[in-house]
Amino acid sequence: MTKLRAFLAGAVIAALAVIGSLWAQGGSQTLTGNEVVQFAAGGPGGSIVVVPVSQLRNATGQKLFSGSGAQTYTALTTDSFLYWVGTAPTTWTITTPALPWDGQMIQIGTDTTLTTLVTLTANTGQSLDTTYTSQTINAKTSAEFIYNLSQTKWYQVR
Repeated sequence: MTKLRAFLAGAVIAALAVIGSLWAQGGSQTLTGNEVVQFAAGGPGGSIVVVPVSQLRNATGQKLFSGSGAQTYTALTTDSFLYWVGTAPTTWTITTPALPWDGQMIQIGTDTTLTTLVTLTANTGQSLDTTYTSQTINAKTSAEFIYNLSQTKWYQVR
């Protein structure tokens, strides 16, 4: 537990250093979640660990979708909640992020029932533990998937 606390404290300090560096350089003062923090695990001489800022902040990015016709979207590593609002499209096809991190979750939800309209497709080099094609998502419900990096596979958890 002590090592975990030290690890997390180091990660927070590193993230703050990144923010401070961006601020001082006059560059963008907003983290997109695509930045990475690099630090030595286990102290000086330890292995190098690279952690995406989105993972440190648990990537709670929400994207809202609406429109008509066939809709397609390729998720980003900063996406975690994709939500359809309003009139249902003819289809909604979502492709998983190209470079997801271990434990990344994607949740697909809607405020209107999408009857046999939703398809989730694995990006190149990835797979899904179950086929998710022409699925129905009822209003005010969702489907959730979690990524396992060692198996390069998305698992449906709900």
